[in-house]
Amino acid sequence: MNSVVYTRLTDNLHMLQYRDYETKYFEGLWHIPEGVTYNSFVLETNEGLVVFDTWKRSLGKLYVDEFSKHFDVKDIKYLVTHHMEPDHSGSIPYLLASNPNMIVLGHVLSKGMIESFYQVKPGFNAVKDGETLKLGGFTIKFIHTPWLHWPETMMSYIEEEGVLLTCDAFGSYGIPSKAYYDELSPEERTGFTRYMAKYFANIIGHFRDWVVKNVEKLSQLNMKISTILPAHGVLYRGGDVAGVVERYKRLGVGEPISGKTVIVYSSMYGFVEDIVNLMIEHLEKNNIKPVIHGFTDKKWSDISEIIADVYQAENLIIATATYEAKTFPIMKHVSELIIEKTPVNKNILIIALYGWGGKAGSELEELFTRHRFRNLDVIEFRAGQHQAVWGQLKDRLTKIVRGNG
Repeated sequence: MNSVVYTRLTDNLHMLQYRDYETKYFEGLWHIPEGVTYNSFVLETNEGLVVFDTWKRSLGKLYVDEFSKHFDVKDIKYLVTHHMEPDHSGSIPYLLASNPNMIVLGHVLSKGMIESFYQVKPGFNAVKDGETLKLGGFTIKFIHTPWLHWPETMMSYIEEEGVLLTCDAFGSYGIPSKAYYDELSPEERTGFTRYMAKYFANIIGHFRDWVVKNVEKLSQLNMKISTILPAHGVLYRGGDVAGVVERYKRLGVGEPISGKTVIVYSSMYGFVEDIVNLMIEHLEKNNIKPVIHGFTDKKWSDISEIIADVYQAENLIIATATYEAKTFPIMKHVSELIIEKTPVNKNILIIALYGWGGKAGSELEELFTRHRFRNLDVIEFRAGQHQAVWGQLKDRLTKIVRGNG
């Protein structure tokens, strides 16, 4: 597998892409067996090169080596840092070591981060929202897009190319076989639609309100965007531009997939799993096939996938064991991530089982209610009594069944 890919996108625009098969947990948190890419872009002008973002910190020397196969590092006039997270800015000190005369362009907040993160003091020009740079026959417009997903995040629009460079926005996990979405097979496109939703839920979900604001801001600028170039994942051009913007807007709004029902549960000794199996059987008889994620003595589900599924769920069932008179620890953790990362517009059913004393149900109810989740039902009972409460539980499930009908 070739980890480094060079692609000439237009006569003047190039991509240096690193295909990361090694990172198992993005940000040290999110499991990504599908991998991820770091996309750096280079604009070639007759007055010098403009580089947009780089690769992660551990790849800095490799980045300069690969860059030098196609360009002269000393020809870099400007380096644009759209976002200071080290998976994008990490190669900056390596480029500066080879060309200390280049000017770094970025949000005013980026200067302090560069100096702190990498112990360097480059020539730095802070660019204002809407400011333009004219260089070698090209016009680059800088657009501040705060909280996508740090406060200093911005984008660049190359007017003559119709290209919007978006950093994390419109990005995805996954390693595409081709540069552009329209070059992928139907199966791979479906995969990248999922990878984008997963990336959004994991990384951008907390800031989803800012997605709506910034997408609206972009639409009001009346740019003639023919291509969207994110810093992770696949690229979009032509008719796919409107489609990916619409998908991104729906994710920002938090629009659920109608009828999507997710069950997340923990079961220490099988009692919770018994009730979960009864619910699955009941729902499937009513033409609802729930997505199941469980934590037992034999399996653990992938938390990054749980957050991706719950983000777009209309109905969420949380079934948990009680542990030392509290919510089972992994379920408390998952619940807190759900609250942090996903929209509140869900029907939530909390089921808590206990041995010698109940507490998990009321604890989770208070946690979700405090964070503005309103459509909650809670059932709490002693382990082994699931047949006795089954009638009560079926009544709660009717909300899901009717909603799907």
